Amino acid sequence: MGKIQRILDAIAFIAKAMAALTLGIMLVVSLAEIVRRYMFGLSFSWADELIRDGVVCVAMLGGAAVYREEGGLVAFDLISAHVRGTVNLILSLVINTICLLFSGYMFMNALQTLQTPSIVRQVSIGLKVSMFWPYLPIALGLGIIFIFTLEKFYNIFTGWQRGAYRNKVEEDKAQ
Repeated sequence: MGKIQRILDAIAFIAKAMAALTLGIMLVVSLAEIVRRYMFGLSFSWADELIRDGVVCVAMLGGAAVYREEGGLVAFDLISAHVRGTVNLILSLVINTICLLFSGYMFMNALQTLQTPSIVRQVSIGLKVSMFWPYLPIALGLGIIFIFTLEKFYNIFTGWQRGAYRNKVEEDKAQ
């Protein structure tokens, strides 16, 4: 698992770096647009579109990276912090199954959408690029979430093998 762990760490790092880079670009473009509009009465025709597409990119790639971290986006911390043992195991399995099914279904839909001629051939008004590029971070983010959910299942299984989900009663019986 060491090599896979390093690959997953690299994927998370790249997703965070892409989200941070996109956020930085959005900040620079926003500031430039504010200066141009209010000081010179001018505007870039592509700025609003770039910022809107950037928000989607940051949300999908940043969200995927955060999902991997403990207490990430999809967690019932309020409930799971107060339950132990078998209940916590079942809750973890239910949550991750829902995440796996949802991200897998949405990933497949996103891939199908990316392949449709109407998306590939359509050119954005401001940036003059194929609409494939603004839609791509959605598919990437969902695919990364799917992979990280599989990793969470592995971690749940290994934790169960180590006895991390034992009830207090089961621990007393084992001793």
